[in-house]
Amino acid sequence: MSGDTSPERRPRYTPRTGKQAMRSMRGDAASMWRGVANPISLRGLVAAGAGTLVLMLPGVSTAIVQIIVVAVLGVSGILDVIYALVGKRWIGKRRNRVIAFLRGLITVLFVAILVLFMWIDTDGGTVSLQVVVSLTGLYVAIRGLFLLVSSIFRRGQEGQGPRIVGGVIALAGGGIAFWSPETLTDAIIVGGATLAIVVGLILVAWGLRRSSSHEAGLDPRTATLPEVLWDWIRGMDIGVGEREDLADSLYFDEPGRYAKLGAWWVMLVLSVAIATFAVLSDSTAVVIGAMLVAPLMQPIVGLAGALVNGWPHRALQAGLMVTLGVLVSIALSYGLAAWAPVAVSFDTNTQITSRVNPNVIDMCIAIAAGAAGAFATVNKRVSSSIAGVAIAVALVPPLAVVGICLGGGRFVDAGGAFLLFLTNFAAIVLSAALVFVLTGFAEHRRLQDNPMRVIGVLGPFVALAVVLLAPLVLSSQGLLTQATAERVAQRTVDQWLGEDPDFVVEGISIESGTVIVALRGSGDTPPPEDLKAALDEELTPARALRLTVTPVEVTEIPAR
Repeated sequence: MSGDTSPERRPRYTPRTGKQAMRSMRGDAASMWRGVANPISLRGLVAAGAGTLVLMLPGVSTAIVQIIVVAVLGVSGILDVIYALVGKRWIGKRRNRVIAFLRGLITVLFVAILVLFMWIDTDGGTVSLQVVVSLTGLYVAIRGLFLLVSSIFRRGQEGQGPRIVGGVIALAGGGIAFWSPETLTDAIIVGGATLAIVVGLILVAWGLRRSSSHEAGLDPRTATLPEVLWDWIRGMDIGVGEREDLADSLYFDEPGRYAKLGAWWVMLVLSVAIATFAVLSDSTAVVIGAMLVAPLMQPIVGLAGALVNGWPHRALQAGLMVTLGVLVSIALSYGLAAWAPVAVSFDTNTQITSRVNPNVIDMCIAIAAGAAGAFATVNKRVSSSIAGVAIAVALVPPLAVVGICLGGGRFVDAGGAFLLFLTNFAAIVLSAALVFVLTGFAEHRRLQDNPMRVIGVLGPFVALAVVLLAPLVLSSQGLLTQATAERVAQRTVDQWLGEDPDFVVEGISIESGTVIVALRGSGDTPPPEDLKAALDEELTPARALRLTVTPVEVTEIPAR
């Protein structure tokens, strides 16, 4: 049969002679050069290089972002004013001209205030950028509040749902920018640079694919970025057959539906039991084992695939499996912890303390892990990496911590652990959905026929991620403030000790408004009052001082 793919029918590798290998290498090099030399690939190289440069030079990046923010807002305000005066709009929908004029006037005034702050801040750089981000956040939050209120009171209006989601995103995102501009500034720079690198690599890959396939397609000299990205998505489509094969591994469809469900529930219960006992015994190795066994990643990634493909039944099924799995995991861990013959130390157990105070880094980990999990699902060559993804994202251990903390009456800690799970959930759905679109698992015809549908179904998850980002940012800001204060205290203690070689600093920490300094050495230290005065000058607000000196007795016996 022509379709036989048995080992006997597969073409064998034929070694090439030196001349044949050289001709092949020259042909490959020429094809690669044609793929990289076209305008689209060159733009991709520039974008990837610029993104890399931004990551490598943070000092220059802050000034660039500052200029971009002011320029975008300024152009937006000017366009609104022009539309109000002449009735012509190049970008956006036509709206009430009076409202457009007022909005444009407010935006231009706001930009003038930003420029004034930038001019007053003679140092430039990070400080003025943070002012720009903070004021911009206030502006976006106010607009988001107006959009949210108007959407709620205008019931029955077409597009009410997306407008409410947009208002929530603007309100939460603007609030984060206003209250914590430092964290959001870094996120804007890193996120924008990463996006530039990813898009740049896609453009280069598009050029190489076009060169190797010898297809006419788009003209690289005139094609726009959206056209190239859409052509990339269309060319990456994996086809109906392979899409259904992948769907069979993600969803609990027939044939064998109940066998799949039974196996999934067995593995979930076992993974929760392993995770619960691992947390109780404070064993990192056993927790990793629970991560490998846990099957909760499957329905979450399946939910992302169903959303981008327009499969409502499968999306509902995956969402229900996630919900039931979460409830069963918490209830089971609660019961196992209640009967376990161990006393839990909530303040010293590292498996608990590491999961009750999530921060922005945890969301970044979940985004990367979700993207890796989706890519490993589509690309079977790297399917073995799914175990590493399970370890990275750690879905079941936070739920086990929730149950254990609820059993111990630690409701705040339980909320922190559940916040970690929600962060992982929202980040995985969004990043997996994006990867499914770029790798061809999402059917491109559905995306082309109704792209707003995909945006609409993913909008609530974006809103959830932005809302969850607020407590994560506050937690990260607290950690950053703590680390900065401890570095200042370390420098102050070093200056207080001077060049005295008799004392070694064993540790410096700040707890409950007290600077705790541990020294080891012999002799007398400089006056502790001097250290307290120096700390009061460097740290705001003033903190108490606890100085602990461990004496060292040295005995020397001369040689005979």
